[in-house]
Amino acid sequence: MGVMRRLERLRGDDELRVALVGAGMVGHNLTYQINFTPGMRTALIVNRTTANAVDAYRKAGLSVDDIVVSDDPATLSKAMQAGKPAVTTSAEAMCELDEVEIVMECSGSAEHGADVTRTALEAGLDVVTMNAEADATVGYLLKTVADANNVVYTLADGDQPGVLARLIEFVASSGFEVVSAVNCKGFMDVHATPESIKEWSVKQGTSLPMTTSFTDGTKMNIEQANLANAFDLHPEVRGMRGVKSTLATVTEDMVAALDGHGTVEYTIGGDFAGGVFVLAHSDNHEMIQPALRFLKMGDGPYYTFYRPYHLVHIEAPVSIAEVYLDKEPTIAPAGPFVTDVIAMAKRDLVPGDMLDGIGGWTTYGEIDSVENADGFLIVGLTEHARIVKPVAMDEPIPLDAVELDDSIPIVKDRIEQDAL
Repeated sequence: MGVMRRLERLRGDDELRVALVGAGMVGHNLTYQINFTPGMRTALIVNRTTANAVDAYRKAGLSVDDIVVSDDPATLSKAMQAGKPAVTTSAEAMCELDEVEIVMECSGSAEHGADVTRTALEAGLDVVTMNAEADATVGYLLKTVADANNVVYTLADGDQPGVLARLIEFVASSGFEVVSAVNCKGFMDVHATPESIKEWSVKQGTSLPMTTSFTDGTKMNIEQANLANAFDLHPEVRGMRGVKSTLATVTEDMVAALDGHGTVEYTIGGDFAGGVFVLAHSDNHEMIQPALRFLKMGDGPYYTFYRPYHLVHIEAPVSIAEVYLDKEPTIAPAGPFVTDVIAMAKRDLVPGDMLDGIGGWTTYGEIDSVENADGFLIVGLTEHARIVKPVAMDEPIPLDAVELDDSIPIVKDRIEQDAL
């Protein structure tokens, strides 16, 4: 909270001017949340559909009459200097603006998000992102580009990877060994399609691809890969185990299910709501175990540090503040990937089938070590692949079973990353 108190001192002309990339559901919420956070404001929205960006400002309480829509850097600069909310379709125009102090990327598209993020980093702008998909695909390359330009690239607080990163750092700095970082999931059907979850998507007000990727487990596998690549963790098996448990028995259930330490995992079902937890270990019989027994944490030597929620856009401004004030990332790849998320066939695939990306009809994603993932298609590239050899349902898709469009920027980026 010291960071937020320092940010609160920025008022008026000194307010942090944030450029927001993406005006979908999360972008709408962030437009409001950034403006609501003391010391910062949404100064520019970059979105391919300008009407959605204007609507995000409107819902955040700004007058539509004050909004300036343009792809001309000079016009945008003048608007931002006058304190008027600005909208553009051009990431290149954003990067020409001295008024932009930091970029918050939440486009939801791995391809578009990676492209805009790289453009911003190469222009010398810090980038905070909520794009777990882009990070799991080319995050190491983006971190390398950021380092080369002396700027910060980080995933945001609020989503599971950022929240778990905070928990891991707390647990480790308190003298415990991290046994497992765990994402809590209520339900999963790897064969879910946009049709089977349509009713739920409408009820939740989320897009069909997003809701499908939640339901088929791809999103959760991607988020755990983000975490694993930042903290050198690993899944014990492809796709992780998925431990059935409840809060009352979770410590014992996790210990019984796991073979080692330093893992990523998830629970399925139970009463965890939108929570996450870190399973930690300490066998200090004199100091730690008596104290934690008194503090109602159990008898040890294993302990569950549980947080019952993650608040997505509400927590993201903390990461923006930390980057701006201290140049500190929340979570980013620590080096070359230790895990990848493999594309699995959601149904029998035959030559000529076009894959349709994350949250579609044809594939779901499962995390595995980079060694085990070698030779298989990464789920972040499935929007640009055509099947050339048959692949059976629930089998990983070999690279030699697909034809990739290597003219697409994210495919080229992945090839570049693999060469690093």
